[in-house]
Amino acid sequence: MDIKGKYVLILGLARSGIAAAVELVSLGAKVTASDMKPREKLKDIDLLESYGVKLVCGSHPPMLLNKCDLIVISPGVPSDLKFLDDARERDIPIISELELGYWFSKAPIIAVTGTNGKTTTTTLISEILKNDGKNITLAGNIGIPLVREVEKAESKDYLVVEVSSFQLENIMHFKPKISVILNITEDHLNRHKTFENYIEAKAKIFENQTEEDYIVLNYDDSTVRTLTKRIKCKTFFFSQKQELARGIYVKNGVIVIRENGKIYPILKAEELGIKGSHNLENSLAAACVAWIVRINLNNLAETLKDFHGVEHRLEFVAKIDGIKFINDSKATNPDAAQKAIEALKEPIVLIAGGYDKKSDYNSFVRTFSGKVKNVILIGNTAQAIEKTALKQGFTDIKKAGSLPEAVKLAFKAAKPGEVVLLSPACASWDMFESFEERGRIFKEAVHSLKG
Repeated sequence: MDIKGKYVLILGLARSGIAAAVELVSLGAKVTASDMKPREKLKDIDLLESYGVKLVCGSHPPMLLNKCDLIVISPGVPSDLKFLDDARERDIPIISELELGYWFSKAPIIAVTGTNGKTTTTTLISEILKNDGKNITLAGNIGIPLVREVEKAESKDYLVVEVSSFQLENIMHFKPKISVILNITEDHLNRHKTFENYIEAKAKIFENQTEEDYIVLNYDDSTVRTLTKRIKCKTFFFSQKQELARGIYVKNGVIVIRENGKIYPILKAEELGIKGSHNLENSLAAACVAWIVRINLNNLAETLKDFHGVEHRLEFVAKIDGIKFINDSKATNPDAAQKAIEALKEPIVLIAGGYDKKSDYNSFVRTFSGKVKNVILIGNTAQAIEKTALKQGFTDIKKAGSLPEAVKLAFKAAKPGEVVLLSPACASWDMFESFEERGRIFKEAVHSLKG
């Protein structure tokens, strides 16, 4: 679509909505932005108005559709709003900010999705490419709107983009050169309603890819593996458990690449800078991308050794009186928190709970056995997690009204040689603006214990 002179409506004024509004104004569009929150709870409103954006706060009135050529929705805006149904009846195109960014991108896109590990893998891929001398731009669900970054990347560069199911729901032409699906487990059922709908949203990452493109898939994830019959592009697998005829896997403790009958060793799995089975999975996926773009294998090995993870994902915070504090605020679903518990060797005092995404906590609680000695629960899901734990016979549970209070209770419960782990298994939106804010408050509370 030629944007100049078109009437564009932005729904949702979080980071991506604001970035989309600014970009569209610069391209000559006539932009209106609407958010269900009242004006006083929105950020950067004055900035948008200075750009000439018309603002509607507190509701999405039907009159906004009367003169509208395009709707761009933020990831947090549900796709099943009646307002959007009315727009579809009028044949008004509805796209995500991810799609809008793609319209103006010149560089090939490497897009990473999955239930868990997206941020770590996206960041690791960008580090691998940078350390091999490639120019990269990092964007997407990692907290950097794509539409704000596309102009920085030339055709010879790479855009490395984390993409969520919310962003993929409303794509039209989005077409990565390389797509990655790390894993798919139940999540966001409050939004997608069924696991099948969630899978379909994730699968949209490859729907426009052709034979000239690539997709990297987790062979060990049966849900991911079943998608292969629908894929038109070149497929490259990774596996922790299987030797592959073509792909990247672990053989005798060594990460190797196999293609055209030849095996190329990269490094020992134990040499990875990030630890845990889930991070081995992330590293294998990143190595697949590196192989596809023909990264020097020595440079690849060095980056895999030197990379120690991202903030809020099994992040070491401090050691106080012999007790380690680990920030895993990025664990916004039970499967992610389960992997964090499995990755640690010490006895754990766990802080969990948060926004209710209608998740099942049975498998999460089962991992407590022999690993977690105490649980401190916060947020909307505290009662649901406690109920599940009690049914399984786990009774060492306390509740806290705030995260700083939970940190103090955890510190009292822990002994030298043990770990206090924030791994909520839930989103943050009941008590915090984001998982980043939750992680920062946890770290501040931990550091305040030193006094």
